[in-house]
Amino acid sequence: MRISNTKNPIYNRTINPIYNHNINPIYNHNINPIYNHNINPIYNHNINPIYNHNINPIYNHNINPIYNHNINPIYNHNINPIYNHNINPIYNLNFAGLFLFEMNGAIKGYAIIHNQILLLFNTSNVLMSYGVKHTRDGFILFDKGTYIGHFETNSNNGYNYFDKSNKWTQFLT
Repeated sequence: MRISNTKNPIYNRTINPIYNHNINPIYNHNINPIYNHNINPIYNHNINPIYNHNINPIYNHNINPIYNHNINPIYNHNINPIYNHNINPIYNLNFAGLFLFEMNGAIKGYAIIHNQILLLFNTSNVLMSYGVKHTRDGFILFDKGTYIGHFETNSNNGYNYFDKSNKWTQFLT
């Protein structure tokens, strides 16, 4: 998948956490859930879907794509990159969404945000998972309704992904 140099952390060091320590949770503890318990679902029950059913798609069907077809790309073609090329970075080189990168800089996919729901697609336009916005400007991530991790703001228009054990594994910019 081709992306512009301004959105590619290999060429743009301001969005690369290796070079920009403000967006790197290893150096910036404000954006690290291990040190900042406000963004840690283990300690902050407001952002934990086990305790806060408003952000749990099992209990809140408004945020569950199975029940709410408005946030389901199978039924809503406006949020489906296969049908809507404006939100598909393969066809739209000016894609305004976010790209998901592995820690080595390899692109894993891309995301669009619709009605406080983050839809994460792989580079083949297949929906990988979805996130529900929480009160700390991040997203709780689910795969088929099962909690798999969380995105927390990196304070620079992007997000860092932490798995269920709060290990930083990917970033979205």
